[in-house]
Amino acid sequence: MTTYILGVSFAALALLLAALISEFGVPYKGGQYAQAEKRNRRIVFWIFFALNPVLFWVIAASMTPSGRSEKNDWNDAMPIAAGIGVVSYLVLGFILAKVFKNGKIGNWF
Repeated sequence: MTTYILGVSFAALALLLAALISEFGVPYKGGQYAQAEKRNRRIVFWIFFALNPVLFWVIAASMTPSGRSEKNDWNDAMPIAAGIGVVSYLVLGFILAKVFKNGKIGNWF
């Protein structure tokens, strides 16, 4: 159960970082640069999408319990938790993009 919560937590953290970088890290220039800004925000979203399961796997592997049966349970749950994290990242990102469709985050999809 802890592994699944960790997967969703990583997804939320990655989504928060992507939103902050999209909002404050990609400056608004407007005009002829509008398409480049949209593309950069979309790239930030998809980079964090790719980093989410990788960083989860690295951190979760370092937190493996010491007991044999606990270690097996933890390792069996890691791929499922990574999948749950990826799906929750996409779903929450889509919801945020639709809620803030007139803002900078609305350019993710």
